[in-house]
Amino acid sequence: MPTVTFSSASSHYTLVSNDFLLHHMPQANGAYVKVYLFFLCHSQQPESSLSTAEAAKSLHMIESDVLEALYYWEKEGLLQIREIDGSMELHFLSGSVPPTPDDGMKEPVPSPQNTAAKVIRVEQKPTYSPDELSIYGRDPQIQHLFSSAAASLGQILSQPNLSTLYSFYDYYRLPLDVIEFLIHYCVRNGHRDLRYMERVAQDWADHDIHSAQQAQDYVQRLDVYRPLLKTMGIHRYPTDEDCRTLDRLQQQYQMPTEMMMEACRRTQKRAKTPSFRYLEGILADWHKQGVHTMAALGQADTLYEQKAASDREHPSQRSVNPRSKNKFLNYTQRNDIDYDQLEKELAQFPYSDSL
Repeated sequence: MPTVTFSSASSHYTLVSNDFLLHHMPQANGAYVKVYLFFLCHSQQPESSLSTAEAAKSLHMIESDVLEALYYWEKEGLLQIREIDGSMELHFLSGSVPPTPDDGMKEPVPSPQNTAAKVIRVEQKPTYSPDELSIYGRDPQIQHLFSSAAASLGQILSQPNLSTLYSFYDYYRLPLDVIEFLIHYCVRNGHRDLRYMERVAQDWADHDIHSAQQAQDYVQRLDVYRPLLKTMGIHRYPTDEDCRTLDRLQQQYQMPTEMMMEACRRTQKRAKTPSFRYLEGILADWHKQGVHTMAALGQADTLYEQKAASDREHPSQRSVNPRSKNKFLNYTQRNDIDYDQLEKELAQFPYSDSL
């Protein structure tokens, strides 16, 4: 879980600027205000640390909402978040903390630069204790997610499974309706393992899927390309490059999906290592022959087999290259020679013994 570390001077009270109270607070969501004041309070305490999960528990919120509130205040210009070695360090800025108080105040007020040093560890997925999951489960929407997932999977979810499932919402930041769609989608395709679902959740988060409609469009696209790759012998999730390549091949060679599937099947059968280059060679050959339907492909295959059988039964003679350097092969027989006349002509030339 993300950890928040504070370093500042000790204080028994929390100083809040009038600018925040008069201009920022009235416009903000009440939960965001609660988070802001809670962290501002801890930032003015002596050396201490606080996890966002602990903050969520204290505030009766979910952890992702706590983080969302902090990001909101960063956009408002009251917090500064800097990423350092996979972590985020946060400082309260001027406007959120009042200037130095009157001399009558006994305790020093920390300057804005030292108000808070918050470090959020984000390199590892958080784990949730049973107590934390119990608190999160009080939210009717989270409770519905847990029960819906158990019904879809046909089993009572263990604590580790609930922790993984909750991470879809808290860590990967997928909306609840998207998570429910994800579960139904995976189950429909024969995948009931939450570890598999987590890989899908990570992929959807990487592709910025924030609505059920986006998720539906995405899986429809994948349902077209994944079978093609699998038929080729490539067993992985289709990448963007895979999809672009298959789109280009289908459009360039004007092949329907069934012809693409057949080309993938032949690629897997014939190529030692399946590749898009080999696949394109098949499609280019079909396109050159004017073969764009399964019926036309069947006819082309029949003609090819008949020709191959004929060649086996009647091997063709090897043609002779007329430009061969072999003089004997270049000799052309003359059938119009008068041998009697040739003999008389040769008799006119006496032979010499010296020859």
